[in-house]
Amino acid sequence: MKVFKFGGGILKTAESIVTFGNIIKKYNTPLSIVVSALGKTTNNLELILKNFVNNNIPEALSASSEIFYYHENIMKSLNIYAPISQIFDQINSIIQTETYSGNYDYEYDRIISQGEVISSVLISSYLNKIGVENELIDIKKCIITDDVYREANVDWEITEKNIKEKFFDNKIYVTQGFIGSTKQGKTTTLGREGSDFTASILAYSLDAESVEFWKEVRGIYNADPSKTNDFVLLPRLSYREAVEQVYYGAKILHPKTIKPLQNKRIQVRVRPFYEPDFEGTSIVDISEFSSDFYPEIPIYILKENQILISVSPRDFSFIDEKNLGEIFELTAKYRIKVNLLQNSAISFSVCVDNVQAKIKPFIERLKKDFQVLYNNELTLITIRHYNDLAISKMIENKKVILQQKSRHTVRFVVK
Repeated sequence: MKVFKFGGGILKTAESIVTFGNIIKKYNTPLSIVVSALGKTTNNLELILKNFVNNNIPEALSASSEIFYYHENIMKSLNIYAPISQIFDQINSIIQTETYSGNYDYEYDRIISQGEVISSVLISSYLNKIGVENELIDIKKCIITDDVYREANVDWEITEKNIKEKFFDNKIYVTQGFIGSTKQGKTTTLGREGSDFTASILAYSLDAESVEFWKEVRGIYNADPSKTNDFVLLPRLSYREAVEQVYYGAKILHPKTIKPLQNKRIQVRVRPFYEPDFEGTSIVDISEFSSDFYPEIPIYILKENQILISVSPRDFSFIDEKNLGEIFELTAKYRIKVNLLQNSAISFSVCVDNVQAKIKPFIERLKKDFQVLYNNELTLITIRHYNDLAISKMIENKKVILQQKSRHTVRFVVK
């Protein structure tokens, strides 16, 4: 069994879905295909959610109609019928007959997740139309999670058992990325861009031969092609290197994707959708003693919209274990991922994504017990396998607020 994942950034037009079909027809092998919501559907569903929360029913229904006609036009171009109208009936029923529960994350998951459901129904119907028999699987009945909406945690034991029971035959399956459900049947999501993680969960549970992520780019580069023209394709990476890069913020795959695959040594490939015969980048089990365990060139990773928060005791005491414990409890409570941390005798600093819905209450709570200072509109620069030239190139003409350096990685918080 191979697992293929196709994102909405490439499956967004009738023409791209035809290209998708041509790729699938090349593989005479059992496949599990994971699809994301088509095009900008997730963003448009967020518009429905916003209007639903604000009780603006006409605008929410208008946004729903726009999404429906987008998918309907694709189906007309492909000359297929897919039963998506009932999905929109469910969405419109929520808008018209229910009131906002007050739990934004819960509402987010049950509305936004419909994008993946719609795309999987459409994709499955198209494959049947071109003679590729497939079975459409409801992934919510397989991936079981806790009730941390929008960033649910997987119950691996139950999930693996469910997947083995559903994906048991040597045929082609189509399913949704990004979504799961609680034991009580409430819809959850795995985090934005979580469809990559879904493919990883499937591959791990099925002991897959490989998992292949089809992207708009030719593979993984040493720098983000959207940020610079000076980038180099990396044909091979070790699991360790890929995990490190993703952890530091590289937009390779969803952050949770690599580790389950490393645990079972399942080969990972990042391949170009528009050059399907090109090998792309492989993530494989490379020994740390191998000469190509580390890339030979620097790897540049940028995270923008950062805020550096510095916390100090109000009295004359040091930052001690008790203080640190309190601070980390609060980062967990407000679901804030720490991108970088540093402490001295009397202060503790964290660099995090500046998501105001989380950061504002987090800072207000910190102020009850600590003195709090912060700098925003910052960028976190990470250079893996750095050299002096790489450092000079990245921090020239920038104000460095904080710096950390280890054997293989140097990081700068800059203005």
